[in-house]
Amino acid sequence: MRGYEIVKEMRDTGGSKRCFIKWWRKENDFADYELVDTFLANLRPEDEFAGYELLTMDQMWVELRHRAPRRVELGRSHGTPVIRWQHMIPGEGTVREEILPFDAPSLMAVFEEETHGDTLC
Repeated sequence: MRGYEIVKEMRDTGGSKRCFIKWWRKENDFADYELVDTFLANLRPEDEFAGYELLTMDQMWVELRHRAPRRVELGRSHGTPVIRWQHMIPGEGTVREEILPFDAPSLMAVFEEETHGDTLC
């Protein structure tokens, strides 16, 4: 599957609530996750993929919880959903809890920090 085919399929399915993409290549044994907008901004029509899957916020949250079950939880702050994330501060060795909005950029940022690119298929 080529990049232009992915764009065509995404266009044909119309607008959706899927703001993440999980994609993989034939030669790799891992999957990569990105915001759809970031993926499309860097996509070249000739890029080759073995496959992809579009994910909603809820599906991406499940992926994150699978990889960091003890460090992330969904909470509320002033009636708004938030991500509560406990992580080590590099160089300090101390644990910090951050409270981030439950939105696509925050969810992707936490996912990237938690996985360090290690997303085996």
